[in-house]
Amino acid sequence: MLFLKTAPVGVDIPIQKLQSYLHGKLLSKWGLQNADYEAYGRCYRNQKDAGYIAEVYVGGNEYKEVYLDDRIAALSFFGLSGNIEYEAGNTADVHLIFWVNIKKLRPAITHRGDEEVRKDVQQLVDNDYQGFQFAGIQLGLEKVHQEYRGTIMAAQANLDPLKFRDMHPYHCFRLDFKLTYNINRC
Repeated sequence: MLFLKTAPVGVDIPIQKLQSYLHGKLLSKWGLQNADYEAYGRCYRNQKDAGYIAEVYVGGNEYKEVYLDDRIAALSFFGLSGNIEYEAGNTADVHLIFWVNIKKLRPAITHRGDEEVRKDVQQLVDNDYQGFQFAGIQLGLEKVHQEYRGTIMAAQANLDPLKFRDMHPYHCFRLDFKLTYNINRC
């Protein structure tokens, strides 16, 4: 499922363009049905008792936590890593986090296909796209969720902690970008 904002503004416009592009390309590349991949736009870094939680706004006063969902093959969401700076245009450090079930994405691979899955995504963002300049990949739960201290701990309090480890068949990774955009064109 592709979860889009109704009327994006500012930083959400280029994020939504990349979100839509990747969702379509990855559905095709991975041979998935729409319901097998949940692609969210920008999430919020919301304060909770256990620390900060990555949540997407769903309407009213409601937010939804974005974690691994073992019922689907892939989940992704964007986040901001700090402030939006102004130089020749607005610049922001943006990250894109993926939680995937490798077994559902690459069932023919008999080894841990984490590198193959990351390669599928990286090939789609290697060139600048809509002002996004690819800066690197982060691995390991602590680095992937560095802005959301408490996300994994809160999840483990309510769910099976082994499910939230970066162990086969599950894998989490993060792509970092420097985004430059013109607020007047957004």
